Amino acid sequence: MQSLPRTMRTPISRALLMGGVCALLCSACKGSGSSSTTTPSTPTTPTPITETFSGTLPVGGAQFYSFGIATAGTVNVTLVSVSIGDQPSDVSLTVGIGTPSGITCSSTNQSAVTAGTTPQVTGSQQPGVYCVTVQDVGPLLPAPAAFTVTIAHP
Repeated sequence: MQSLPRTMRTPISRALLMGGVCALLCSACKGSGSSSTTTPSTPTTPTPITETFSGTLPVGGAQFYSFGIATAGTVNVTLVSVSIGDQPSDVSLTVGIGTPSGITCSSTNQSAVTAGTTPQVTGSQQPGVYCVTVQDVGPLLPAPAAFTVTIAHP
């Protein structure tokens, strides 16, 4: 078969190419009465931040630690350990979540707890600055005690 001269092939090739492109575009289009489906997005949960607060609590005293949260969510506070000298202690201390007030922590959600591995004080908080307080109420400590608290928050 005899081929077309080059000057005739180019317009035909362009016309075929444009026709193919139009056909593809039109087949992808849907009429105004048809519906399309989309996959709903799953909301992401922020990865919790865990902060550690350690210190020495004097007999009858209190210590606090301030932290900020950017997203509303649950704050979990765990009194992880208490030791007097080199010995672990099961003394009960008051642990609370509150808001900083000058050089103190105004805690509104507090409980008397002993050291453990699960959260002992939990609160739902909005974005802002908060504090955790550890107190020897009573006093119950026979001597100053080293303590460690973890604070998990959004």
